[in-house]
Amino acid sequence: MVQSRRWKLSQLTAFSHAQDHLKVQTASGGIVTLLGVCVALILFFSEAWQCLSVRRVQEMSVDVARGEDLHVTFNLTFPALPCEALLLDAGDVSGKWQTESKLAVARNGEVHKHSVDLYGNWLKLAEYTPPMGGEWDNPFVLRVDQQELTDISEAIKRHEGCNIYGWLQVARVAGNIHFAVRPEALFLSKNAEEIQEALRQRQVLLHGMGAELHPDASKLNMSHIVHTLRFGPHFPGQANPLEGSSEIDRKSTGIDKYFLKVVPTDYYTLWGRKTHTYQYSVTSYYQQFKGGEEMPPAVYLLYDTSPIRVELRDTRPGVLRLLVRVCAVVGGAFAVTGLLDKIIEGLLRDVRKAIAPRSHTHAH
Repeated sequence: MVQSRRWKLSQLTAFSHAQDHLKVQTASGGIVTLLGVCVALILFFSEAWQCLSVRRVQEMSVDVARGEDLHVTFNLTFPALPCEALLLDAGDVSGKWQTESKLAVARNGEVHKHSVDLYGNWLKLAEYTPPMGGEWDNPFVLRVDQQELTDISEAIKRHEGCNIYGWLQVARVAGNIHFAVRPEALFLSKNAEEIQEALRQRQVLLHGMGAELHPDASKLNMSHIVHTLRFGPHFPGQANPLEGSSEIDRKSTGIDKYFLKVVPTDYYTLWGRKTHTYQYSVTSYYQQFKGGEEMPPAVYLLYDTSPIRVELRDTRPGVLRLLVRVCAVVGGAFAVTGLLDKIIEGLLRDVRKAIAPRSHTHAH
């Protein structure tokens, strides 16, 4: 009974074995076997690398979210413009406009300034504290004050720059962030007599009438370096193309405009953790001053949101897929090498048969 069961199982096996005295081992078979082992190992490590590495899958859909705000983080350095002459304000299409002092009062932003040297190093740990009161941080209001002009002039003579950084909370509508030169700084492009004339006209200016002087804005250097500019939290591989860019040592100053298309993005880690943030693309436009311009130089970050939402998800095939792929490639490698061994052995056998009669004839 036992023998009959063994016989039935032996009929089902897919692996038939020849007897030892029927097996033939050849040098060509050994070479093909080594080649098969090398190919199998290469394919194994290749599949292991692909199956265990993280891939990022991207999907796009229409953005239906409403009522969100944009959290803007920025860090810029103006190497040739002192903090005394630099202002920041932000506005959008809804008519909302915020200056540095308004941001602090509303607690929807922070702006910090540090004086820097020619190499971008902070000159002192304490940050620059601007004068408070009135419209000191309004880039559209001219306040000609002797002390303020003196402070700006001395800072420029010391070749000071300004590192300005912080964050803003703005509505998710089209708007702009404006880095402006204080209007008072324009008068430093004139000589002392013209500045005194401007001071004598202070009463006229305070009553809302325009100044009679025509300062030259082209003498102000608006070179800048963008260290950080991002919307929302950071994630690996986030597209923030302005970071690390700079505009330095141009022949003339002017107005830089950066047009940012902000794209809502949901990023999922390998373990499913979600980060809601934004990426952006950018195009730029530069309006160069040719001399005699009265408009102060500036840097504009003009942003608008995209109606398309991007979903990024990190995935990894896993161990089960690795086992399937390894079985396929390793089994395929040995199957191909086995076929190659049979072909080579058949060719060698035919060659031996063709050579054998000739050798026998020469022997006779």
